[in-house]
Amino acid sequence: MKDAQDEKVKLHSYKPHTDECCKPCPKPPKKNCIFTFTPDQADLFEDLLDDLIASIQSSYIPPAGPLPNVLKVLQNLFKTMRLSLRDKAALFAATELNITAYEQSDEWSDALIAATGQTLTELYAFSLLACVSSDVKDGWVSRIRLAETNLAGISGSVPPAISGTVINLDGGNVPTSLSLNTSTGFPANGAIAVTNFTSIGIPVSSSNSGQSVSIELANNFGGNNFAFSMPRQGTLTAITASFFPTNTTISGGSIRIQAQLCRALPNSPLYTPLIAIPETVAALSPTLSGSTSGITCGVSLQNLSVALNPEDRLVLVFTISSSNPNVSPSTLTGTIGGTLTILPVNAPPTSVGPIIPLACKNSVSLDFSPSGFGTSAGIVGFGFSENQQFTSFGASIDVSPQLAAFTSPLAGSGTLTAFAAYFSIDISQTSALEQPITVYAQPYKYTAANQISPIPDTLLHVGDFLETKITQTTPPVHAIKTGLNITVNQGDRIVLVFTVLSAGTPAGGVVRGWASGGVSIGPGS
Repeated sequence: MKDAQDEKVKLHSYKPHTDECCKPCPKPPKKNCIFTFTPDQADLFEDLLDDLIASIQSSYIPPAGPLPNVLKVLQNLFKTMRLSLRDKAALFAATELNITAYEQSDEWSDALIAATGQTLTELYAFSLLACVSSDVKDGWVSRIRLAETNLAGISGSVPPAISGTVINLDGGNVPTSLSLNTSTGFPANGAIAVTNFTSIGIPVSSSNSGQSVSIELANNFGGNNFAFSMPRQGTLTAITASFFPTNTTISGGSIRIQAQLCRALPNSPLYTPLIAIPETVAALSPTLSGSTSGITCGVSLQNLSVALNPEDRLVLVFTISSSNPNVSPSTLTGTIGGTLTILPVNAPPTSVGPIIPLACKNSVSLDFSPSGFGTSAGIVGFGFSENQQFTSFGASIDVSPQLAAFTSPLAGSGTLTAFAAYFSIDISQTSALEQPITVYAQPYKYTAANQISPIPDTLLHVGDFLETKITQTTPPVHAIKTGLNITVNQGDRIVLVFTVLSAGTPAGGVVRGWASGGVSIGPGS
């Protein structure tokens, strides 16, 4: 890179042309640039500089963090550019040394900081010799300087301490697909990360900028109700998100991965879209281009202060977009995952335990007999539900072996303090109610391998549906039960069971709908 910087154009002094001039007139001096960029390459380089800034943070403790993946995509970019062997070798040597140092470090060591600084120096020289406008070049230089400022502040900084309740939406390593609109480049299909599971691709809508995303869960695929309900008040303080693409090659542009926490109010039917909370919209690093082999995209949002109310319904949604709608492919497959950190309100972080999210994928069927008593129950884990015979409110229920895979055992003993429940009628299955219906919910826990039993004194009247025609605007029923103090033990697995009663006179019936909720666990007494 130094040789390229020192290169000068040698021309004899310019003289006005005259008939006596014996030498050909010199050509005007060449532009002081060497490295040419296509518009797509320039856009990608700028995105990757933003990714560098986001990756060089004290919140990422090596070897965890997206910096090596950002450098790998930079290497993909260098491969597509017309660079001399010497320049390409210098750039690859600096970035490869940086990748190795990061992946072999347990923290931001002096050697890693030096290697990262060398990478930034090479990129600075590379930017100065780029054949782009001065405004673009100034923007690149400013970004590199900001990355250098972040690097300089790392050695003396302390990573943020994680406190409060962490909801782990690990995705279960289940592959899914994310797609973009080939006319606009905006998100087309997104996916939701669930504990031990991931949704299929679900249609999403976005604003004119492509940034503000909304998602409707009661869609034409039969519903994807992965929205759980907050069982208590809290403050969202941090989000992490990651995307592991399958091996593919991206051409004709770059693709950005985005994560956002979407929310709906408890009185909204499932046909009402969940809207992204603005403070939680985050671009994952790196922007993807070229080969995705061995690359992981990630982001960590810290120092958030988003108020979450009891019964708020939440989903963590992943999408993709591109500034070039013609980018190929328009669909990426991979696995997703993330975490939500939630602090209690008016209480120390240590005073509150886990939140157990619960939501069914498909609607459940709640049958009742001619006498009005429930004869079937909808059992809800997180990402899965099933219907089983129901005999009475105090009796155990046999369940399928599959249900356990959609529950998480408690990491320690504690106290069940509250739970929330939500039920929205599926109009594709139930177009009208011929009699009033009362919906109940109750947490159950596993008492045998394939058997669950009700937790005493927790039956909740969720709400009533009157005799009526059902439409997309029919309000759901929802409720929360607080003030509980019920001991639960390490290893307990908890699900939510929904049933109905009818006070009407017709001979039996069924109501089908989407059921979800959330359970709050406090410290042991």
